[in-house]
Amino acid sequence: MACAAPTASSSKETTNYARLCRLLVDVGTQALRDTFDAIHAPATLHTVLAGNKTMLQSLRTRKIINPTQWGKLFPAIPNSVSSRDFDVTLLMVLLRNICGLLSPITGWDAFPAVTDLTREADIARVKYFRNTVYAHAEHASVDDATFNTYWQDIRDTLVRLGGVKYKAAIDNLETECMDPDIEDHYKELLNQWKRDENSLKDQLETVIKRLDEMTASSSTAPIRETSDEGKLLVLIILNFSRIDELSPYNFKEEGVGLLLFVGLAIKILSGGSFP
Repeated sequence: MACAAPTASSSKETTNYARLCRLLVDVGTQALRDTFDAIHAPATLHTVLAGNKTMLQSLRTRKIINPTQWGKLFPAIPNSVSSRDFDVTLLMVLLRNICGLLSPITGWDAFPAVTDLTREADIARVKYFRNTVYAHAEHASVDDATFNTYWQDIRDTLVRLGGVKYKAAIDNLETECMDPDIEDHYKELLNQWKRDENSLKDQLETVIKRLDEMTASSSTAPIRETSDEGKLLVLIILNFSRIDELSPYNFKEEGVGLLLFVGLAIKILSGGSFP
């Protein structure tokens, strides 16, 4: 069935943008979900989450996991939990924190080397492509040449993550009719994904700011004689107080323990003691 001619509010270029949004929101999210399910079987997911509840609680405290997402992770009936209810932002957080995945060589937030075709690299690519497509949001328009390049790159990534079964679905999306209402729907979903990510980053920046303030205040505090434990903490602070010397995403996502550890060290150095 042939698509109707584009309307005044829906040109070929705006439809290209909407198709990319749909590819990332629908197929990209499902590929991430399938990846997560392959690591943590749905039948035992509630047990896995219970075993990681302390760490997940720290993410909730820092608002990296919001109340709605928390309710999806820990429903009233624990064994009713399902990754089908997890949004894409939550899936990304879980993949990076409770799946035993190592950060790509270039980090979670940079485009991986073209030779790096690992699962971790493809997870990072999904986020990178989201940002690349979102860069066109102001005009919500992508020309044919750019569209074809983006589509092929995203397609290859999602097929590696989700398997060959994704090929047909992605190829169908490339030519499927999209009316203006559907286009607007997927544009908004991509915008929401980006807003959620920005909110998460704001929370991480708050943690980093507090860490900097704590380490700065410690530099003016008098250092007293301490126990061997206290001296060990001094060495750790001297070697690990700068966040940019650590893995960018892993520290920011999992670093609450280190942040509290730094706070304890500062307390000791300024005359406090172990609780």
